[in-house]
Amino acid sequence: MNSDIRERVRTIQAQMAESAKSCFSEQERNHLGALIRVTVEFHDHLQSFDSDPVKLEYMCESVFAGIDSFMLVTHAYSVVSGTSHSTIDLESISLPSLKEQFGSVFSEFVREAIFEEKCRLLLDLLKLQIVFAGISYN
Repeated sequence: MNSDIRERVRTIQAQMAESAKSCFSEQERNHLGALIRVTVEFHDHLQSFDSDPVKLEYMCESVFAGIDSFMLVTHAYSVVSGTSHSTIDLESISLPSLKEQFGSVFSEFVREAIFEEKCRLLLDLLKLQIVFAGISYN
């Protein structure tokens, strides 16, 4: 991971961890941080997408490794006051449209300042990653 990506990950993790202190346990905040890392790396991968099968396999395995964290953070998020439901329509996702949809949601995620909305967007991004990994994995 290059230094630019590391810095973006650390910045987002610090912002969200601070906001999550009042509603997430330390363990849940650690899992939240892992999801942020995977998501920023995935975004970078999509931006510089090439057909290198090793990079693709690494991204898919990173997403699959984050499923336990996704489940734990989803549960923690579900009991927080002021949360919202996913806006991702899983039935309308196709591999060709995934890059555009992910990019759009990622832009919202980066701009969002309200923790509950930012967390919802992160979980939606993870759903898109899981779909991508499921379609792409050999």
